[in-house]
Amino acid sequence: MDYEMPVCSGQQFLEMIRAEVSTSMIPVIFLTAKGDKESVKSVLALKPAGYLLKTMAAEQIVESIDNFFEKNKAKS
Repeated sequence: MDYEMPVCSGQQFLEMIRAEVSTSMIPVIFLTAKGDKESVKSVLALKPAGYLLKTMAAEQIVESIDNFFEKNKAKS
């Protein structure tokens, strides 16, 4: 999910997801350009599965996402 989206922010949308019992455990990874301390802190408080910056090297982004799926594969 991106931090900046057209209708509501990614943070607001994640808050809505977390507020509903049926969706509260859905893992959400942010891929965004918003890297300022305040934005990152406010989103991390909602416990996303990850917060990746678009400025990261493509290989790092893919590796982070692959690691998420590998880690969660064992839980399934």
